[in-house]
Amino acid sequence: MKGSQITIVLLADRRHSQTAKALKGLGYRLVTTFTPDHAVAICVNNPVDAVILDQEHFIQTEGWSVAQSLKLIRRSLCVVLVVRGKIVGSDLPAGVDAVVTDHDALALTTTLKHLLKGF
Repeated sequence: MKGSQITIVLLADRRHSQTAKALKGLGYRLVTTFTPDHAVAICVNNPVDAVILDQEHFIQTEGWSVAQSLKLIRRSLCVVLVVRGKIVGSDLPAGVDAVVTDHDALALTTTLKHLLKGF
């Protein structure tokens, strides 16, 4: 299925526009937000297929995270965490389907294609 039929929410710092550019270049419909609460609100009120979380916004409080909140909205929602530096260990945080490093657009797009196969 073409990227233009898939909607992705990007929760990121304004400085990280390379991810947005890469996703738009692949034809994905992209909604960018800068706060976890706004990302959750977008997913509640709109048909969203995937969410990409910048590591800075992956905040865990009392064992709970924005990723878990997103999964409560729709279990099938794909959640990808973008981290800075190396990926340490193979355990995924709760609610996260995949982890990729920043500045690796190929890994991000490959991961998204794999996760969104069913769409």
